[in-house]
Amino acid sequence: MYKLPAGSVALVTGAAQGIGCATARAFAEAGAGTVVVADIDRARGESVVAELRKLAPGSFFHQTDVSNEAQVDALFEAVRAGVGRLDYAVNNAGIDGDLGLIEVQTTSNFDRLFGIDVRGMFFCLRREVAVMKKQGSGVIVNIASIAGHVGFAGTAVYTAAKHAALGLTKAAALETARHGVRVCAISPGAVDTPMTDRFTGYDEQAKLAMIAGVPLGRLCKPEEIARGALWLCSPDAALMVGQTLNLDGGWANVKA
Repeated sequence: MYKLPAGSVALVTGAAQGIGCATARAFAEAGAGTVVVADIDRARGESVVAELRKLAPGSFFHQTDVSNEAQVDALFEAVRAGVGRLDYAVNNAGIDGDLGLIEVQTTSNFDRLFGIDVRGMFFCLRREVAVMKKQGSGVIVNIASIAGHVGFAGTAVYTAAKHAALGLTKAAALETARHGVRVCAISPGAVDTPMTDRFTGYDEQAKLAMIAGVPLGRLCKPEEIARGALWLCSPDAALMVGQTLNLDGGWANVKA
């Protein structure tokens, strides 16, 4: 596993469970001095931080609804006041929203999903870029989805949001590369997380049907996505600028 520079600082949003939790743990195991856990779920977030502090003693939790601009600003003020720098950021916070055909999709579902998955990513990305450009260094990883590359019937709003996430990634990367800041993305496929359970309606047969469509023949593990994020933050990924790492077991190739 790649070892981070001593004393480095990483921020992970949506880190109370699933991919975010696994990513926060991966940064701690790789030697980060501080991992900032941002999530709306205080109880789970503080539990994650209690575990992380065994490896990354400077770690702390900040309750944040990323769709709320003022709360995101407060998060970055806490980072500035607490550690004064930011080396790595993983914008993972996101929801799948209500699924269904486009004609039954509601405006409230659209606004909520875009509020978290797109506006929330934008709010964080904007602040991260400002901090890192001033430092002259840093890596930002946006967690998207293979739904950012292909369409899935019944997921029009989610698919549109993930396409937007990749658009933010590409444009931001062009603005920051010459300032020593890299912005890239990961597009997970079907991952063994609570979101996938919701996505399949808590129906075991629906989950098995999803797995059957993955060439690898299994769900991805959150830890595998986390290792991808850690690699993107390493010098080995120095040429990854605005690009997306597809970690999907080949699923996007089938859907394309």
